[in-house]
Amino acid sequence: MNQDILAQTLRAIQGERVHGGFDTSHDWVDRLVADAGEEQLAERLDAVIPLTWPWEVVADLFAILIWQTSDNGAALSDTTDDWLRAGTNLRRIQIALHLDVYPFHDRAEMVQVLEGIAQRFPEVADRCTDLITSRKCSKE
Repeated sequence: MNQDILAQTLRAIQGERVHGGFDTSHDWVDRLVADAGEEQLAERLDAVIPLTWPWEVVADLFAILIWQTSDNGAALSDTTDDWLRAGTNLRRIQIALHLDVYPFHDRAEMVQVLEGIAQRFPEVADRCTDLITSRKCSKE
């Protein structure tokens, strides 16, 4: 994985997240995917992105990847669902909770896992509650 492309992608996302649009970021994410490939991308990115990058920027990267990978983010979502099931790494949990899709295909599993995470990590309890409540409202 080309570290320069990754760094430029993260810088573009960080800069554009303030303004609410990710026009340049999408181009950089395309370059990143073309360079790195899609296989086990979430795990590989998590392993190489320094902890100095805010989790919010990484979550935005993953949210963009969901819409720009050939499987519409299925593999990435499966990986982040696994991170939530494990429920041990707060940074991974924060990233997984802030994608543009609901975690888990099954609503009941989502509720069970997120309720457990909310108890273990009070700093994300509100986000867990918001996801559970909004998914009930959306009739998924």
